[in-house]
Amino acid sequence: MDERATGVTRETVHELGNEVAHVRDELDVLLGELDRRRHEALDVPLQLRRHAVGAGLTALTFTLVAAGSVWLTLWRRRRRARLSARAGRLGQAIARMTEHPERVATEPTITAKIATAAANAAIAALVKKLLERGIARLATARGARPVTVTPPVHPDVAQIGRGLQRFANNP
Repeated sequence: MDERATGVTRETVHELGNEVAHVRDELDVLLGELDRRRHEALDVPLQLRRHAVGAGLTALTFTLVAAGSVWLTLWRRRRRARLSARAGRLGQAIARMTEHPERVATEPTITAKIATAAANAAIAALVKKLLERGIARLATARGARPVTVTPPVHPDVAQIGRGLQRFANNP
């Protein structure tokens, strides 16, 4: 290295080296402290000992909220089941019926009918596929030969095929 060309002397190099060593020492101390704090923060038993009151109050609060929601649900269910509440709801329903009789027992729209038919077909196909897979799994689990489910053949299929063949052979 040509010291004269860059203006760097041995003393400057030693000063920079000492400064780098000092910064490394400070960084080692900081990293050690950070590691200690990480271990402390993730030590659950230590945190529970340090914050026992807060953790206890939090657990108590969660328990009370859960118990309160169950109690409220049961109380509302019993209240709605009373005869007076049921009579009140019946009265409201009759009032709505008399105000808007055109909304009572209306026919579903074409869109609703199509959507219902499509949903029924999809659910039927899904149930069929699930049943086929379940039967196949049961059969293989019991050691029987694998079962393949084939759709039923209409008895007139053979007649239809011959009819088409005759139609194709006629000029």
